[in-house]
Amino acid sequence: MLVLLLVAADRIGLAVAQGKVADKVQSSQHLNTKPSVHIEGFPFLTQVIANHYRAVRLDANQLTVGSQDKRVSLDWLHARLTGVRATNHFSGVTADQVVADAKISYPELSQLLGVPVKYVSGGRVQAQRSVTVLGKTVTGTVSAVVTVPGGDELGFTDVRVGVADTSISLPQAAVGELTAVFANQLSLAGLPFGLRVRRITPDSRGVQVNATATDVSLG
Repeated sequence: MLVLLLVAADRIGLAVAQGKVADKVQSSQHLNTKPSVHIEGFPFLTQVIANHYRAVRLDANQLTVGSQDKRVSLDWLHARLTGVRATNHFSGVTADQVVADAKISYPELSQLLGVPVKYVSGGRVQAQRSVTVLGKTVTGTVSAVVTVPGGDELGFTDVRVGVADTSISLPQAAVGELTAVFANQLSLAGLPFGLRVRRITPDSRGVQVNATATDVSLG
């Protein structure tokens, strides 16, 4: 009976702490959605006594980041905080390191760029756009490699243009119109915990983002 009471107290304490951390993360990081939080390890109360938590997992869906003029909606973000300590009954939290993964869907990327975008191969994404050449409408393709020009940006490089009809030679104006699809960088500013983007990898599921942060303090 005593064991059952101790386990129940442990689980109740865990649930309360996870709720406090979720509230703290949402308020301190100005998130548009409340994350779900899971504190790893059992028992929980021994971690409270030591004030050292094995790890804290955080999941948020439809998280909006970016600059005010170009907001980016992440399908999801999964973060894992390690070296975690709490202050004042979880009114504050610190972590030695945060590692996070997130995904940007192709419908979202298409909306941001103004044209349908899809994954092709070799880390490249591709779009189609119609241009006018000598009074004739021609559908061209433009592809690019997704890059990380800065710690909170998504950019494009190695832009390539092509047309299905190889007998058509595109004038420079038409080439410029096609390459303009990938001319702008997208802002990922405002990622929680001060995360800095380390790697961006497009695949058939979407654009996968990996980011890290160290010495994080929440309140």
